[in-house]
Amino acid sequence: MKKEIKLDDDGRVRIDNQIMALLKPIPKGNYYKEKIIKDKNLMGFRARVSPGGQRSFIFRYRPKGKDEKGNYFEKINKTLGRWYDKNDPKEKDLVGITPAVARKMAEEMKAKILRNEDPNVIVARRSKGKSLCDVAEIWIENRAKSLKSYENYLSLFNVYIKQKSKNPGHKSLYKMPFMDIVNKPMIDLTKDDYLQFHRAIMKWSKYQSNRVIEVIQSVEEYAEETAILKKRVAYFKKKELFKEKGRLDREAPYTESELKRYRKASLKLIRQDREKYLVPCFSLRAARLLGARSKNQVFSLMWDQINFDSNKIYYQDTKNDEPMTLFFDYRFRAILRIMAKHRRTINHRDKRFKYVFPTRFKVLKNRKKNKITKIKTLHIRDPRKTHATIIKLAKLPFKCIHFLRHTWATIGYGITGDSKAIQELGGWRDHKSIEKYIKVSDEIKRQRINQIAKRRSHVA
Repeated sequence: MKKEIKLDDDGRVRIDNQIMALLKPIPKGNYYKEKIIKDKNLMGFRARVSPGGQRSFIFRYRPKGKDEKGNYFEKINKTLGRWYDKNDPKEKDLVGITPAVARKMAEEMKAKILRNEDPNVIVARRSKGKSLCDVAEIWIENRAKSLKSYENYLSLFNVYIKQKSKNPGHKSLYKMPFMDIVNKPMIDLTKDDYLQFHRAIMKWSKYQSNRVIEVIQSVEEYAEETAILKKRVAYFKKKELFKEKGRLDREAPYTESELKRYRKASLKLIRQDREKYLVPCFSLRAARLLGARSKNQVFSLMWDQINFDSNKIYYQDTKNDEPMTLFFDYRFRAILRIMAKHRRTINHRDKRFKYVFPTRFKVLKNRKKNKITKIKTLHIRDPRKTHATIIKLAKLPFKCIHFLRHTWATIGYGITGDSKAIQELGGWRDHKSIEKYIKVSDEIKRQRINQIAKRRSHVA
């Protein structure tokens, strides 16, 4: 039987570790809502649990005095900090406080109010001791989890801010000067400190150094919002950081002749082992023909998104958060016919049945540990090995899968000369984005110069 918090007649209870352990959000249909309990010994001192289950301490007070209209100031809820649960192994790396510490902070704030002093000094004074790593971890836990790039942020945090990578190169990086700023109070750090930190990481990875600064800027913004910092300092101009040259600028897309070799190599792989290569090879072929984003638009494509009568694909959840419609031609329709035949080999009750490019197996067997684990993603997620095998077989220069989209845009522009149409067909949000993908080849330049020459008069 689950224990519940027993409140007194006034609906109060003494807040301690046992009570905090019992504090749970209130179920409301399929969701939860926050719950707040009041302390019976100290007025204004409260504990709160969020709908997600995070527990923290609050001090509720009314500032002394009245406003210009003669009304009393509205009450303020000031968060003192999250609860430190010593029985939770995750809490070892998180910043939290005990009920005793939170109660003492509330008492000191109450005393400040009676003396007409600013009670927020108490929270700010404690926040001064929070290091960059501490604040970044709170940001990762409370804010970054809701972002689409959460996994990237978490990886950057673990490697460069928490500095717990076992990579020998990273271990050498951690010993460099200015890498220790992550353990210093964030309130004491200056822009120069961050610049030195950025330059140290640049010696390991130029591109990652810019990504780390982006994370720090988000952490600072969160710290300012939660009153840990009074003023942000991590403002950087582009010239202060590493000037990046994107991969689309560094490398050229595949040519039409190279794409033919790529296609022949993929068909050869399918003939060698149809069961293994059919789905990944045709998913890569689809990415080439549609020009869509491979990971979240092609590989995860469902049958109910396709309208065969109008040759259209409908997307609701997109990177731009806007509905999108893509067109396809007879070549992609041929792929759909092949995948429809493959679909018949899958039981209709199998969840993979709804995907155009399903995974090969429902479960994976680990021979070493003799364990069977269910595959979380039911569609093709990352056919990089197949892509690399095709490239090796076709004897082509290696380019990542995303270059199939780059190639589609460049060839499409070369055929049509209409960048606006390519933008619409490929699902780019604005014209500035498509400009990065289109590379004007020498052949197109010759065509354009001939067009210009024909319009000129014979007189120079």
